[in-house]
Amino acid sequence: MKYEEAIAKLNETNAEELSVKLESLKNRENLSEEEINVLLAETVGMLFSASKECKAEELYRVVRSGGKPLDNHENSLLEENPLFGEDYIRFCHDPIMPFVEGKIAEGETISLMTYRKAVKENPLALLMEGFPEDSNVFDILAKDGLSENGKGNYLSAAKFIKDELIKENKDEKFIRKIKSLLEGEELCTALCYSHDGADYIAMRKDTVDIYYCCTSIIVCRLDWMENKGAIVEVTPLSHSKGFVLPGKDIEYEEFGEVGTFTFEMDDYR
Repeated sequence: MKYEEAIAKLNETNAEELSVKLESLKNRENLSEEEINVLLAETVGMLFSASKECKAEELYRVVRSGGKPLDNHENSLLEENPLFGEDYIRFCHDPIMPFVEGKIAEGETISLMTYRKAVKENPLALLMEGFPEDSNVFDILAKDGLSENGKGNYLSAAKFIKDELIKENKDEKFIRKIKSLLEGEELCTALCYSHDGADYIAMRKDTVDIYYCCTSIIVCRLDWMENKGAIVEVTPLSHSKGFVLPGKDIEYEEFGEVGTFTFEMDDYR
């Protein structure tokens, strides 16, 4: 929805009625597809789109490949559960949360991928969860006419989206409906949200190589994980020799006797 129209809609919407509609969407098991679409349009659909620059110098992914090293660029872009659709691929700003989010089991061998910024320009990412309550942006929105009722409605709808993004068993189809409402007619280059201090970004596969380059793939075994990722210890088995580039096979070499790698959440928060 256009900015001015969204502010007017947020202001005029009854907060209690909005709460009832969001609760119905939260417990949507018995709703028809049409009913869900109508409720989404009357809730999430009244939000305006907002974006920010993604300035992360490094992004990380974990890929399951049956314990085998990834052999080419195309396979390196595989995602087990594409939350935002097949055209998007999800990254995290730290190397720990991909283990947690991917529910990697102790003893499982995976590929840990590191991407580094390749250009000075930053991709614009759609804010899937909206602005937090303490954001200075609300001062600007108030000057543009957003009322206290409108702010409350905005935060209610934004919280609903956030809860859908971070719950354990995500409804991928439903989240894609939300994405479509927020982005409008133009496909976004990237989408972003955060949870428990971790930042997630999903980029269109056809734009990843414009902004980032995969500089490292470490084939490793998860030895143990403490307290949902507070500490993650892995044994590295092999690593890629060079950058992962389109059209080129990925070559690996053994790590040798290097011991284990330990990632601690405190180092990334």
